[in-house]
Amino acid sequence: MNARDFRPAAALALAAAFVTGCGGGSHGGALPTDPGAAAGMSQAQAQTALSTYAGPSTLANFTWGKETLRTATYVGPVHGDMGMSVSVALKLQNERGLMQYAQEASSPKSAFYRKFLTPAEIGARYGATASDVAATAKYFNGYHISVGTWPQHLTLTLAGRLTSFEKAFGTTIGWWRAGKTTFLAPVQAPHVAVALPIAGVVGLVQPHFMHPYIIRMSRGNTIGYSPQMLANGFDYSGAYSKGYNGTGINIGIIGTGPIDTSANGDVPTLSKLFKARVATVTVAQVRAQPASGQNNNTGTGAFDPNPGGLASPPPVTDTCSLPPFPTPPDYTTCNPEDGEAQLDTEQQASLAPGANVLFYFAYNPAICVNTTTGNETAPPCGAGEVTYPLIGIQIADDEIQQAIADNKVDAVSLSYGLGENGGCGYYYSCSGSGQGTGIGPDEFAALAAEGIAVFASSGDTGNQSCFDNFGNPLPTPCVSYPASDPSVVGVGGVNAPMDTTGKLLGQIAAWAYQSTQGGSGNFNNDVGSGGGVSQVFPTPVWQQGVTTPAGSNPASPQLNGYRGVPDIALMADPFTGPALVFNSAFSDGGVGPSGGTSAAAPESAAEWALVEQACKATPSCATASGGHPERLGNPNGIFYKIYAGSLNGLSYNDVFYDVLYGQNQANSGPGAPPITGCCTSGKGYDLVTGLGVPFGGHLVQAITGQVTP
Repeated sequence: MNARDFRPAAALALAAAFVTGCGGGSHGGALPTDPGAAAGMSQAQAQTALSTYAGPSTLANFTWGKETLRTATYVGPVHGDMGMSVSVALKLQNERGLMQYAQEASSPKSAFYRKFLTPAEIGARYGATASDVAATAKYFNGYHISVGTWPQHLTLTLAGRLTSFEKAFGTTIGWWRAGKTTFLAPVQAPHVAVALPIAGVVGLVQPHFMHPYIIRMSRGNTIGYSPQMLANGFDYSGAYSKGYNGTGINIGIIGTGPIDTSANGDVPTLSKLFKARVATVTVAQVRAQPASGQNNNTGTGAFDPNPGGLASPPPVTDTCSLPPFPTPPDYTTCNPEDGEAQLDTEQQASLAPGANVLFYFAYNPAICVNTTTGNETAPPCGAGEVTYPLIGIQIADDEIQQAIADNKVDAVSLSYGLGENGGCGYYYSCSGSGQGTGIGPDEFAALAAEGIAVFASSGDTGNQSCFDNFGNPLPTPCVSYPASDPSVVGVGGVNAPMDTTGKLLGQIAAWAYQSTQGGSGNFNNDVGSGGGVSQVFPTPVWQQGVTTPAGSNPASPQLNGYRGVPDIALMADPFTGPALVFNSAFSDGGVGPSGGTSAAAPESAAEWALVEQACKATPSCATASGGHPERLGNPNGIFYKIYAGSLNGLSYNDVFYDVLYGQNQANSGPGAPPITGCCTSGKGYDLVTGLGVPFGGHLVQAITGQVTP
């Protein structure tokens, strides 16, 4: 059976999501300073319009974020016009097949192990057909909407004016409010005028739910651990001693916000401050292309300077404040550094100093629309013109699509996430025959099918990652996505007391509420290592048979058929966290301790770069197909193989530090009882630190056979 015909018997591709109908909305006047002004229909009428639309073929599998609006309040219509952008998930030829292939290509016992694919092969075998891509692009072009795509044929990125999107999707877009957030969203269920292979839309409901998992401390150690301390404490130095520092390996970051790559930027400053070698960091362009005859309907090429609205991001500015909503931001004049992005780049660059670090960072200025004349111009917008530009984490899907299309990075980290409930009906389906499918799982399966290792933060709120629209924690254990995705390594966090040389002064323990009182002691974003059992994704092949320690997790002593999170853990507790240099080229720059599982994810990607360099240098290891012989696919296939036995003479306890102490039971606020049921560290795999802490030198030895100190 070849890869093209790979169709697991358990599931078929997602059912066709064709929607038909017509319609549109109309606006007049100017954008109000108060989006609650002049409401055109009542809350009850808006909710009725969403739930009772009876077009010819509105399908349940057409995901667009409707679930978010069930607890939101309709505020009123949009007055005037503006530029905006969205992403369309295409119906794939064999979505389940892509996900299954991603697991098989990373499973040592599979006949497909390390038989990795190129972006074009993914598109031809599993993605949307070229004719479907072309037909969908033509439809939106007909509404004066710019369209871009990538050769893997998973999504389209669209840019145009709000009224054009209303006409294309047969809906009216209005202002809604959830908690303290006011945002744009459809007032009627979106649909299209002709049969199109659309599986979902991201961006019509405009709040972007992903949030970073970084914590910046005001106490703890005064500066934070140096790169040398981390390298010694977690045995990166064992790999360095054999010459493996990431040389010849590309590692990537899915960027959350702007970074400064100048000679006075934060990574060079970190290098000078700690006298540490660092990798070169490059901002990778995120540029889709239109599907047209000029590129054989693949959406690749160089002839369109601004496809789908995507453009080069503006330069970083000094610290400044963006205007309050609904005034549109102008990133060309105010684009301050993002602390999360600095932590990601500094950890990768300092712990894999020989590697090339590619920072994927997307910017979509869309178009400027004059609210009086209706004329369109290119950004930056002038007086009387409105556009809502999107940047970084707001359009991370475009960054991921570009990383898939480039096929350059051997490992990539993502230091953000959201509770699994927040992704339902938006990034993936949470019920029915399509459960676990959607734009998010498609993207990560494509990366794994290319052999690219993906590491994602497991979250900083312990066993409780799910919140309602008002920011209140939901009362049951919940994990974070994308750490729970089967194609991703979920990375939890630990506390590791060290001296100034990186020598351990005591036990490595789970980053938990008990270790440092949750960082600053508040609930939101600083409780401890995220973990638990997914409610969406079934147990991957490499985690089957894994159980949690007896008696440690009363509500879930086993995984019960669903994916456990995390898989591994590295440094995250801000009390013993890495030094973070921030805004060093500007007025208020400085250095201080930081943490969160946002630190652990890039640490893991850097460690994997050392493994891949060693694999590349070992003929018996450098055997992968697909043009990148050093790639090993989703590392979980190897991690759990080591856990089940041994590899190249090294056992689980030779390679991993088994974390035995600490639990991530969350507390929802001062005086509130803890949210019980999960999770406690213990012998072997647990739902706080996963398999434990992998040590760099011995990980290299176990995978390549090259003996390290």
